[in-house]
Amino acid sequence: MSQMRSAEVSARAARYEDGFRVLQGRREYVTYLDDSSIRIWYSDIPWRYETHDHSAVEILLTLEGMVTYTIEDKIYQVRKGEILIVPPDTLHSLTMGEGSSRYLFLFESDAIMTMRDIKSMAMYFHKPFHLRDGSDAHVRIRELLLRAREAYEKREMMWNTMCYSCILRVYATLGQRYLSGIKPRTGDNMRNMDSEVINAVMTYINNHYREELSLEDVAKFAGFSRYYFSRSFKRQTGYSFKDYLCQKRLQVAMDLLIRTNRSMRDVAIESGFGSVATFNRVFREKKGCTPTQYRAIYGTY
Repeated sequence: MSQMRSAEVSARAARYEDGFRVLQGRREYVTYLDDSSIRIWYSDIPWRYETHDHSAVEILLTLEGMVTYTIEDKIYQVRKGEILIVPPDTLHSLTMGEGSSRYLFLFESDAIMTMRDIKSMAMYFHKPFHLRDGSDAHVRIRELLLRAREAYEKREMMWNTMCYSCILRVYATLGQRYLSGIKPRTGDNMRNMDSEVINAVMTYINNHYREELSLEDVAKFAGFSRYYFSRSFKRQTGYSFKDYLCQKRLQVAMDLLIRTNRSMRDVAIESGFGSVATFNRVFREKKGCTPTQYRAIYGTY
């Protein structure tokens, strides 16, 4: 490759390359510059990124060609104009071939996920979204992502807030799209009725995660048998009750670790783990590092 060609490739690779990415095993730790918590960059260089996960939400907007993602053994081929949203803590890999280009967005979603409307639909937002139907929601989200990219590139006053305002509207658009698809409850539509009940259960869990919640207790709240509730919850959300509760507690714990200097005991109790030993064990198992290491990397207090 000529020196001129090498320089061109290096220049393109560096575009929007704020922060850096550190891999420890399959766990990626994303850092951000300027005290921000969002990163956006462009690439048209063919490459493959091996299987990994991270705490950030990842959004792909394909500009030309196609980018192929593998997310937990499912393949997504994201073509020109299409969008793929990868939730946090989700194993994925990606490949971009010759003639392709894309924008990639990485951002921390903790603040967004604490908002009441979004929190009540938490499980809905913890699945991949592949937007490709040309619907109003698809077009709107693409416009919002391009606005966020423009604010990020210009770096004017309040640019980080401007980027996040666009991202928040992306979530609002997705939520409206979901809610508009739920049909009124009827005797002939048990699945939709189950969906309403499960949404109520998720709100209940979000409000009571500090307590010792058992599967039996929550099934009783839903008015279902233990067996039926487990099956319905898994069908509606893609997660077991135990996994959802654990993820909720981890979200709260990570927020406390990032934004406060409270002791590990306080964080463990406040997030519903009950003891520091349990908290440390589960956190390391799910996040690939200890709570202390996580705070050292991401803490802002």
